[in-house]
Amino acid sequence: MTMVTSMARLSVARTVSAVRAGNAAARSSMALRALSTKAEPQAKPAQKKGIRSLRDAAEALDAMIDEAERKMPKKYRPNMFAEFKQLNDTNGKVVVGPPELITVDKAVAVPSLMTKALDNSDRDVRVIATSGKITLLLTSFKNFGMNMLPAWRDAFLEIPHVAQDKQHAQFDVVTLNIIEDWYMKLVQGSITRGLQEKTPPELHERTLAHFGRCDDFRTVLDLNNSFVGYVHLIDSKGRIRWIAAGEVSEAEKQNLAKVTKELLEQQAVKERRR
Repeated sequence: MTMVTSMARLSVARTVSAVRAGNAAARSSMALRALSTKAEPQAKPAQKKGIRSLRDAAEALDAMIDEAERKMPKKYRPNMFAEFKQLNDTNGKVVVGPPELITVDKAVAVPSLMTKALDNSDRDVRVIATSGKITLLLTSFKNFGMNMLPAWRDAFLEIPHVAQDKQHAQFDVVTLNIIEDWYMKLVQGSITRGLQEKTPPELHERTLAHFGRCDDFRTVLDLNNSFVGYVHLIDSKGRIRWIAAGEVSEAEKQNLAKVTKELLEQQAVKERRR
C-alpha cells in the first residue's frame, strides 16, 4: 500500500511539473507576441490620414516661410567669418561688373549718409549723388579694399567722355571711407589726418569718411563684404545703375566704359525731350 501511494504521488508531481512548464512556455509566447505587437503598431486609417495632414501642413508652412523670406528685403548683418570665406571662395571678385546697366525700374536710389569730407566739410552722400552728374562712388572699409580702388578710378577717368570733362560738369568721382569699429572713433582725428596725407589736396573735397555702423546704407548698396572695395555708377537722379567689387579686370574696364557711354546717351535723350 505504501509503494502504490508513493508511485501515485510521483506521477502526480510529474504531471504538475509538466503543466507548470507548459504554462510558462505559453506565457513566454504570449509575452513575445505582445512585444512584437508593441514594436510594430498598426496605425488605423484615421491615424494615417491625420499624420499625412500634419506632414502636408508642415510642408505648406515651410513653403510660406521661404516665400516670405524671398520677398523680405535682405538686411546687412555683419559676419566676418562668412565675409572672409566669400573673399577666398571668389578670389576677391565678390561682384563682377556686368556689361549692361541696371534698368531704371530696378535701380535703387542712394540713401542718405552723413560724412565728413577731408576738407572738413559735412557732406551727405545722397545730396552728392543727386547733383545732376554721373557719379562713380568708390567705397571701402579696410585698407585691403581701399587699395583696390585707384585702378577703378583710373579706368573711369580714362574713358574719353570722362577725360574731356575737365570741370566735372557731367561726371564726378567720390571716394567713401567707412570706419565701423567703435573704438576707431577715439582716434578719429588721427585717421582723418592720415587720409589727408595719403590723398592729393585737390581730391579732399570728394573724399569722405564715415565713422560708425551704417547697416541700412550697406543694405541698399549691397555692401555685403567688408574686405573688398566697391564701385557704384550712379545716374544724375541718384539711382545706382551699375555695381562691381574687388580688383578691376580688363573686361570690367571695357564694361565700365560701355555702360558709362550708354548712361550718358540715355541722359542726353531725356534732356532733348525736355
